[in-house]
Amino acid sequence: MKLKLVYFLFILSSLFTFSQYTEIINSNRPGSSHGAFSVGVNVFQVESGVSGQTLKHSNLNSSQIEGLNFNYLFRYGFLNEKLEVFLDGNIITRNILDKNYLNDYSTDISETIIGKQTIGFKYLFFDPFKNRKWHGENIYSWNANRKIKLTDFIPAISAIVGSSFNFDKRIQFDDLFFKVKKPLHPDLLNDNIMRMESFYNPEQTISPFVGIATQHHFKGRWVVVNNFFYEIGLKSPTFPSSISKPNEYNKINYLFTITYNLPNPKWSIFGEFQTFKNKIYSDDLFKFGIANLISKNSQVDLNFGGSFKTTPSYTYINVGFSQRFDWHQDISKEEKQAKKDFNDQLKQRRKQQKIQKKSNKKSVKEIKTNPKKLAKREKRKSKNSVNRSLKQNKKQLKKDQKALKKMNRKND
Repeated sequence: MKLKLVYFLFILSSLFTFSQYTEIINSNRPGSSHGAFSVGVNVFQVESGVSGQTLKHSNLNSSQIEGLNFNYLFRYGFLNEKLEVFLDGNIITRNILDKNYLNDYSTDISETIIGKQTIGFKYLFFDPFKNRKWHGENIYSWNANRKIKLTDFIPAISAIVGSSFNFDKRIQFDDLFFKVKKPLHPDLLNDNIMRMESFYNPEQTISPFVGIATQHHFKGRWVVVNNFFYEIGLKSPTFPSSISKPNEYNKINYLFTITYNLPNPKWSIFGEFQTFKNKIYSDDLFKFGIANLISKNSQVDLNFGGSFKTTPSYTYINVGFSQRFDWHQDISKEEKQAKKDFNDQLKQRRKQQKIQKKSNKKSVKEIKTNPKKLAKREKRKSKNSVNRSLKQNKKQLKKDQKALKKMNRKND
């Protein structure tokens, strides 16, 4: 029982440090969602993977796409423990069997594409784990610490803002079949080469977004993450204008991720559901996987998943690796207090300087704008000084008279 209690307190104490720097790597993989907590100040983290994926579209005469997707995520914490900047992107190499033609015509194309690149910022603005009343450990009861409390349903919350950039016209709106759906160039149109199905959709290069990430912890083993994103579609600029304008193809993206830490603390399993919708392309994806902590700064993972529909069907398997480069420096309590004292002194000094500056300005202004008033003030000061000296002389005179009377009485 004592060993269980010690182990639980160790796990619980690690949860309380999530809002700050953690001793072990805190990776978003193997899922696609963003956790609510940042990596920590002066911590640089690389999370990458490679996927083998297969897609088949029943509405496009069973056109197929097979290939590899190299995805990467760079994260860096700066300024304070709650803030991080990230770059998320991918490179796709694929083979397209395009059967979307009449008369049994088809094409087979191999190509490499730089996919969508996303730059964003994440800031933790609410951390319930700092409240010891809600998440304090009970050193007297193992069972009490293992129970789910109402306060466990209050999540840590982060705000995420950024923008996605699409530099390739062959993939738009997350639709890998975008190129297959496009109408043919007029030079290619003839009786033998014609699209079976074609759709004209606008192209966009910039997609700003806002989002919220929430994170719950239950019983020291379960972690639940929710992401809500709203992405604004912008039309590609057309000549002569060079400004991107909003369009009606805004995107809603939701992710739900649940992770369970196995009895061996180096291993964890996860499941994830993702749904995204816009007028061009929508899908529901299911993902499952496992992760292993190699060291405090390294993690490997394996995950797989796909969708259940046929427009298109989608399956993948992914192998990933996360590496942390840790330049974080802890600040002692004495250093924090010294820094606080220095800042207080600096604020007080600046305040005094402002008061003195304001007083000097007022004096100079009075001299320049109203010399008569200044002369009256000086006259009043001198008069007051004379009056004070007269009063003092009168007091002294009374004292001398009293002393003289006493002397006269003694002589009598």
